[in-house]
Parts: sequence; structure tokens; C-alpha cells
Amino acid sequence: MMKKGSLFTFFTTILFLSACSSIKYQPVETISRIDLARGYRLYNAVLENKKSENLIIMMFSGGGNRAASLGYGVLEEFAKTPINPTAKGNTLLENVDLVYGVSGGSVLAAYFSLEGKNVVPTFEKNFLKTNFQKQMMSKLFSTSSMSRLTSPQFGRGDLLEEQLNLALFKNKTFADLQYHRQGPFAVISATDMKAGQRINFTQEYFDLLCLNLEKVKIARAVAASSSVPLIFSPLTFNNNGGQCFYNTASQMMSVKGNLKGMERLKSQVDLYKHSDERPFIHLVDGGLTDNLGLRSLLDVYDMFGSKGVNGHLKQANLKNVIVINVNAQNQMVNEIDKSADIPSTSDIVNSIINVPIDNNTQNTLNSFKNLIEEWNTKQHEIKAYFISLNLKDLPPSQLRTEMLNIDTSLYLPKEDVNKLKQSARILLAQSKEYQKVLKILQ
Repeated sequence: MMKKGSLFTFFTTILFLSACSSIKYQPVETISRIDLARGYRLYNAVLENKKSENLIIMMFSGGGNRAASLGYGVLEEFAKTPINPTAKGNTLLENVDLVYGVSGGSVLAAYFSLEGKNVVPTFEKNFLKTNFQKQMMSKLFSTSSMSRLTSPQFGRGDLLEEQLNLALFKNKTFADLQYHRQGPFAVISATDMKAGQRINFTQEYFDLLCLNLEKVKIARAVAASSSVPLIFSPLTFNNNGGQCFYNTASQMMSVKGNLKGMERLKSQVDLYKHSDERPFIHLVDGGLTDNLGLRSLLDVYDMFGSKGVNGHLKQANLKNVIVINVNAQNQMVNEIDKSADIPSTSDIVNSIINVPIDNNTQNTLNSFKNLIEEWNTKQHEIKAYFISLNLKDLPPSQLRTEMLNIDTSLYLPKEDVNKLKQSARILLAQSKEYQKVLKILQ
């Protein structure tokens, strides 16, 4: 017979689990009208950059802590690099205007935007040199988490959001980025699981959903961008599309888009405008649709065309556009074809996720290089520069072999972090395009 104490514990546990299983998704605040002058908008951020002749854009790829460490190494070098003083400061780090982050790169991008030059050294101390993965595992198997995970509306992606909040973002929202950010404007990307559509965490995209992005926690956006399928659960967002008088024509007129751009925008609107039929969307790893961050710029070019983009940049009084892409794509040694054994489940999952990402990455990189070449060939007054910092471009060495065989995870030993920082220094030193840009900026 069950003792009274055991009986009490049993019923208490049942009640606790029942309460946790009833945890419900908390919807984002909706909007009833679109106000193009308000909100966390990329277009407005670019136009506000009229105090400088240079638009400096950074992009951090996916790749877990490997990507975050390589990107941090680049920022650490930028903090030591003096340039002609501007209103923002006298180092290259302080003069980055936009930063794009995907998956593991989104952690660094969002923190850089929030903290500015203080990203060095605080990001290394608070994230890179801590065992975030161990912290996540402890959280996952804690009593409170195990019980909450019984709810169909709470998953491992939500736990990732909570841990990112504890480690870095302290419940800050996009309102904090809009009004109090110390660094560049950040664009965090995730993937709509059903539509296969890239979702950028900017108000321009959230207008499609008729949601107020300022109320969204930064950690939730980063968790969505980093939610690798099967490892983390998708992050849920409500969809209020079709309820805020979104007008495709007026939107395109406001940013002087072309007919092709209007058709593209209309196709995006159509995905979300029937919110009565699709009241929620589920977001997963941004690397599934764009692991470099470059696709966002390619889409802008497609939407506005060469003349349209040139007109917008002139409006911002720019002379140079500098794009710096930090690509932490690895190239793991794979020996499955040396044996007749059936590949393991982990090998199969890695192949399903990584093969299409790797193929899309190379196609995107080639397309962007062609865009830059086409832009400069047309003799625009505004010059474009593309600095590609790719792990695969390290000179043949033991370091290159080691770095390309670092797996994608949320933790790296300190020696690997240091070697990735060393790799960043080497890539910058050997980049002729980077040296050319420094002569312009200094």
C-alpha cells in the first residue's frame, strides 16, 4: 500500500505535469495598420546612414560555435583597426552599419547589434568560452523542463530561447534594438517550415504577418534562426496576415520598387494573408534557405533592379558599399563510402541537412560575386566591394584541416575557439580586397 507521503508526492507530481502540459503559446502583439515611419525597419536604417560615404555590411554564416568564433575573430581584428574618424567612432568595428546573421552566426550578429563595440571582449567571455551546450543539456533534463516539454505548445526550441536569454540577451526585445542598440542594425533570418520561405526579423517582413516586431524577444528570433531540425523544435509565431490593410502597390511605391519586385512581394503576401486558414507559422534554422546571409541582398537587387538600388543608395549619399561575408562552412572528412556498412542514423541526418545547404551556399556565393562584378561593370558612381572570408580559403596547412573538420555544435574547446580567431586573422591578412578597402577607409 502506498504511504501517505508517497501518495501526496504522486498526486502533486500529476498536478504539476498537468499544469505544465497546459502551457500555451503566447501570441505576439498584432497591428491593425501599417506605419512605414515606425518600427524596426531595414529601409529606414539605410536611409538614416547619411553621415557617412560608406555603407559597411557584415554577414555571419551558419555553423554553430564554429561560425560564432570565426566571426568574433574578425570583429576582434576590426576593433584594432583604425580608420578615418566618423560620428560613430574611429575603428572599423564601430563603423559597421548592417549585420546579417544566420543560425550560429545570428547569435553573434544580434549581440553585436545590441552591445556595439563592447561585443569585444564580452561575447567571448559570456558565450564562446562558456560551455553553452552543457548548460542547454542541464536545462533540457531538469525537472521543470521535462514537465513543460509535455505540452504540445512548448519544445526544445523554446528552451534554447530561455538559455540564450540567460546567457546573453536578458529579455531584451526588438524595441531595444530599435531605440537603444549600440551597434549596427541586425537582420536575423529563419525559415518558414511549411512555405520554405526565408523570414527576416525586420518590420518589413512582420508587416506581412500584421505583427509588432518590437514586442518580440531577441532571443526568440535567434533561437528560431538556430533551430536545426530534429535537434531543436521549431519556434511558433502567430499569423495575423490580412488584418492590417497591407497594400502591395503602396508598399512598393514607398520604396520605389519595380514590377518584378511587386510580383515577388505579392507572392510573399499571398503566403500569409489568409490568417484565418493559417493562424500560426513555425520557424526553423535560417541556414536551410540562406546559410550565408547573402540571399537577402540578392533578393533586394532582384526586387529593385540595378537602377533602383543605385537610386536608393544615392539618396543615402553613399559612395562605397562594402560587403564582408564571414563563411564558416566546414568540409568534414567522410569515410562512409570506404565500407559496405549502412551509414548510421547521424550520417543520414547530416546528409539530409548539410548536402542541400552546401549546394545552395556555393550557388549563392557565385551569384553574389557575379552581382558585384555586374554592378561595377555598369560604372555606377557608387562602388561595390565584396570581401569573402571563407574557412576553405585558408592556405593548405594543419590549421586548415583542423578547422574544416570542426563539427557544428554549441560548444567548442577554448583551443578551437582560439584557432578560429587565428584563422580570421589569416583570412583578413591574405584578402587583397580587404587591403583595398582599408586604403579607402583609412
